[in-house]
Amino acid sequence: MRRRRLMPLMLGSLLWPVFSAQADPLQDGIAAVQRKDYPEAVRLLEPLARAGNASAQLRLGLLYYHGHGVRESDAQALQWFERAARQGLADAQFHLGNMYAYGLVALTGESDPARVAAQWYFEAARQGHADAQYSLGILFLTGSGVLRDEVEARRWIERAAAQGHADAAAYLKGKG
Repeated sequence: MRRRRLMPLMLGSLLWPVFSAQADPLQDGIAAVQRKDYPEAVRLLEPLARAGNASAQLRLGLLYYHGHGVRESDAQALQWFERAARQGLADAQFHLGNMYAYGLVALTGESDPARVAAQWYFEAARQGHADAQYSLGILFLTGSGVLRDEVEARRWIERAAAQGHADAAAYLKGKG
């Protein structure tokens, strides 16, 4: 008799993790991107992005940027990168900086795209984003969007190299 009462309790406690685990749409969306199921990734990520999830916004921006699961659109990529970047997501800030640096954004007025790129690279670089640190260093080296400053350039490139950034390390090795 005692065994019969314990059996449902034991079975219930064993199955609890199965029934209590809820799907995580963000992780499911990331997994869909990794397995190259882009339509599924868009389906999962878009509602999250529209609801303000910065990670979903970044990933949706990348899907638009590369035309995976959606029609390639720099304008849509820019919109999603900017939303995530304004929430402080370093990867989004870096990608947004790239869009300005590579002339993929039509600016109105007298704005200098290299200057805007430098601003976004700086936001990501100060959070420790190695690619942004290297890119910012290159802007300082060339004087593009910022005042040319070899000392400041080296400082940012050294930070990137310290994190294992291969191009930064190669630059430093060549400069001695």
